[in-house]
Amino acid sequence: MKKTVVLLLVIVMILGSIAGILMYFSSGHGTNSPFADIPAPIIESFTFADFTGADLSDMKIENISEILYTFTFDTSTKWPETEDNSLQLLANQVMESGKYLGLGLSELHQNGVTGKGISVAIIDRTMLKEHEAFQDNLNYFEVSSSSTHEEELSSHGSALAGIVGGSSGVAPDATLYYFAVSDDEDPYDGYKKAMEKLLDFQKTLPEEEKIRLVLLALGPDPLQIAADPEGPVKGLADALNKAKAENIVVLYPGMQTSLPITGTGCPPTMNRDEPDNYQVWSWTLAKKQIGDSLQSHNANSWDEAIEILKKLLTDMEELNSIQAEAINTFLYIAYVYSDYIEFNDWLESIMSEPSDLLAAPSDFIAVPNSHGPQQYTYYGSGILDWSTAYVAGLVTLGFQVNPTLTENQIFQALWESGTPFYGTSRLVCPLEFIRAIGEA
Repeated sequence: MKKTVVLLLVIVMILGSIAGILMYFSSGHGTNSPFADIPAPIIESFTFADFTGADLSDMKIENISEILYTFTFDTSTKWPETEDNSLQLLANQVMESGKYLGLGLSELHQNGVTGKGISVAIIDRTMLKEHEAFQDNLNYFEVSSSSTHEEELSSHGSALAGIVGGSSGVAPDATLYYFAVSDDEDPYDGYKKAMEKLLDFQKTLPEEEKIRLVLLALGPDPLQIAADPEGPVKGLADALNKAKAENIVVLYPGMQTSLPITGTGCPPTMNRDEPDNYQVWSWTLAKKQIGDSLQSHNANSWDEAIEILKKLLTDMEELNSIQAEAINTFLYIAYVYSDYIEFNDWLESIMSEPSDLLAAPSDFIAVPNSHGPQQYTYYGSGILDWSTAYVAGLVTLGFQVNPTLTENQIFQALWESGTPFYGTSRLVCPLEFIRAIGEA
């Protein structure tokens, strides 16, 4: 049991989000929750700050030109005015550089390896289907028309579509089928219905146009299946198994496969085709920094760790937003999972180097959003979903070069062709991957 919990905690930490905390609150835990006394973080560093949609006209940020590439911002962000308009120009340059997803993709595209002729499905929330990045190769389906209100468009889905098959994506000529899930439904039930609709649609496609891969924004959680074996999560898992039985490759963030994925990134001022320029994922770095703080404060139990983590939120020098997110995620784990795993075992898993993970770009990239047909967001710190979408794009390229590949062959080729990276992880190498499967 403890090994299973450790694995699930690793997945939580790989995802790099406080989504678990928000789920905990939304499930009915109010002021009596142990989270009620967690202080608001005092952010002292603008590194990795999120300025999407922000008006920074009157803000003074020290050394802003040196750290701007770490920010998350979008096309609508307003920058501090300068006589030569240098900050706006720099932001434009960072945004444009971020659109190139790197690691040799331009060479593959120039050689005709673009995903042409391969069909890929994406399941996510309602998005802006008219975006310039993918409007020419996107087929859009609404899974349910029962919504009683005008839904907010999801920029998450736009990003996935852009990374996989947008004009600046990994497989820009792939045929995209997007299944939009309504906010009104239970997420897992909506994704299950989407998969069922996809499988019915698959039957209508000619053999050469059949969907080869489906990328989901949300996958089944083993803990929830165990808690409710007949619920919607199990229904989604069953639908995914049906897809796999029809030789459709299934991918989603945090998926427990033979090829676990992690993030990475290359700053936009560096050569994005050069593997040596890629850095450890910002989330991996943040959680290790907070782990270092726990060790330096001699934390030896969950209770001690909770008090130290709370203090770090207000007293840590140069605390940035990613570190604050790591602290909040660790606090969530401490409160929810402390009965299932010894503290020192957990801390050891935090501090150990990544083992056998395939790293794909997530940081320092620019992707389409749903705020307008020419609107983009640049992520100084990205999420695992972007890395998973990048891998989905590579799988798409692989099917173009060798349509007979199985899922196991693809995953094996992705790993074996990768460049040695941090710990025992590897960095995706699109050029070597394509060479390897072309010779298979």
